[in-house]
Amino acid sequence: MALSLYKLAFPGIVALLAVGTAGFFLAFSYYPEKHVNVDIDGKCYELLDVSNEKHKILRAEDEINVKQMQLNMIEHKDTSLPIVFSGFKKDLDDFINQYDIRNILSVQKVSDNPTFDKYIIKATLSKNELQKIVNDLTISDFYPMLSVKGSVGLGPNKYISIEEGKVISAESKKFMQNGIKNIVESNIEVEGIKLAECRNI
Repeated sequence: MALSLYKLAFPGIVALLAVGTAGFFLAFSYYPEKHVNVDIDGKCYELLDVSNEKHKILRAEDEINVKQMQLNMIEHKDTSLPIVFSGFKKDLDDFINQYDIRNILSVQKVSDNPTFDKYIIKATLSKNELQKIVNDLTISDFYPMLSVKGSVGLGPNKYISIEEGKVISAESKKFMQNGIKNIVESNIEVEGIKLAECRNI
C-alpha cells in the first residue's frame, strides 16, 4: 500500500464517513498490509517488519486523535450524532449492551454468505455517549485487529463546519508527518526500512 504524507490526513468532515470507513477497516483487518511506502521530503522509503508495525500503531493513534478532535468541535453535549460501526454479531451484541446503544437506524449484512455474520450498523448517540466510547479507545482497538469499538465512526453532520474539518485534517496530517519522520530517522540504519522508488506515492 502506497501512502503519501500529503494524502495521510482525512479530508475535512469526510474523515470518518459512515459506510466507507467501516468497509475500509473490514477489508484492512482481513488483509493486513505487510509493508507501506512513504515519501519524506522527496525521498521514498518502504517500511517493513518493525517499522511497518510502528506505522500501524501511529495510524491507530491518529484515528483516536481524529475522533477526539471531532468531538471537541461539537459544543452541545446532548446533540444527537450519527455513527456507524461494524463487526461480527456476537461482538456487536456485546458492544451494544456495554454502551447501551438503543437508537439503531439500520443493520446491513456485509455478505450474502450465511456463515459470514459481519454487519455494518448505523445508529445515533449523544456527544456524551460517544465520548465514553472514545475515552475507552486504545491502540489494541485498531492493531493488530480492529475491534467493534475501534470501528466506530462519526457520520456526516451539521455540527462540524468545513473550516473545522480542515483544522482536523491539518492536525492529523501534521501528526502523521512527524510520526513517520521519527520512525524513519530512528530505524534508518536497521532492518525494516528500504529506499524505494517514488512511484505514485
